[in-house]
Amino acid sequence: AVLRVAKTIKNEGKQFWGCPNYKRTRNEELQGCNFFKWLSEDCVDDTVSTIARQRRKINSLEKCVRECQKREKMLITMICFLGLINIIVVCFLFKSP
Repeated sequence: AVLRVAKTIKNEGKQFWGCPNYKRTRNEELQGCNFFKWLSEDCVDDTVSTIARQRRKINSLEKCVRECQKREKMLITMICFLGLINIIVVCFLFKSP
């Protein structure tokens, strides 16, 4: 498809995508497929799909952050517990005759 500019009174100057042979005159041998899509429609489609893709990515990243925060809390708890055990073991070693 090629980018074209409408020449009708209603849509003058408005850009659209069309077949390279879009609406050729009847005298010419080539006839196009008559593919047509306004440029603004194309931008809206791209914008909507981009936003949806970014939302999915944000949700995925937020889920990953929550999982990492849970692991961090668990690791901190384990380190504190092991530190306490270490202190108790060291105290017993120094109190033994």
